[in-house]
Amino acid sequence: MQKKRKHKNMKNKIITILLILITYVVFGQTSELESKKIVVGLTFSPDYCYRTLKSNPSEQWLIDEQNSYQIPKFGFTTGLNAILKFNQSIALEFGIQFSDKGMQTKNIKVEQADPDQSIPESFHNEWHYYYIDLPVKANYFILKRNLKLFVSAGISTNIFLVQKRVKNEFNPDKTSTYFMSEGFNRLNIVVLLGTGIDYYITEKLNLRFEPIFRYSLTPLNNETIKDYQYSIGANFGLYYKLN
Repeated sequence: MQKKRKHKNMKNKIITILLILITYVVFGQTSELESKKIVVGLTFSPDYCYRTLKSNPSEQWLIDEQNSYQIPKFGFTTGLNAILKFNQSIALEFGIQFSDKGMQTKNIKVEQADPDQSIPESFHNEWHYYYIDLPVKANYFILKRNLKLFVSAGISTNIFLVQKRVKNEFNPDKTSTYFMSEGFNRLNIVVLLGTGIDYYITEKLNLRFEPIFRYSLTPLNNETIKDYQYSIGANFGLYYKLN
């Protein structure tokens, strides 16, 4: 019980620090708002997705069992972003995105005492969790030339849409798809940490590359074994300065 309280307090501290940082960016630069620049763009991030499982110590064996056959999968995050540049060093970034998170299993063999040709020899499952992501990040620029280096931190409110499970059976081959939307938390709070570069093609057009880490502070479900999604991605973006 004490560990859960410490974990909850740590999550609250992280959220509070990030909110203070974002609030400072928005309201702490009021004297320079008149000269702010607005940049809009399209982004796509291939993501390496997985999860961490947490439960009571008595159910650790269930977590160990799931970890023995579940592995990461590749997903993606894509959408529209806008960046408000308050000065040469600080910017606020926000957007609306669609993401595919989840995991998969190894290829699992089906043990058969008596061979049956109607039963597959093995199968493989994929879980896709689809979200609408609403990220807000503070960007701090270290280099301020044509090639700009920055670090970023923020939070994202992720709205759960649906789970898709794809079951692939082999020999005989068969694919089945199942959708589920009940039993999942509708809102998830995710921490965002990244670092990247902006390369200016012209005065108004720039490319952005940003390796980014996303970790959910809230569980995907409310079962006894709680699922916390995370991903490591690489944002590729094309941005255009409006003013």
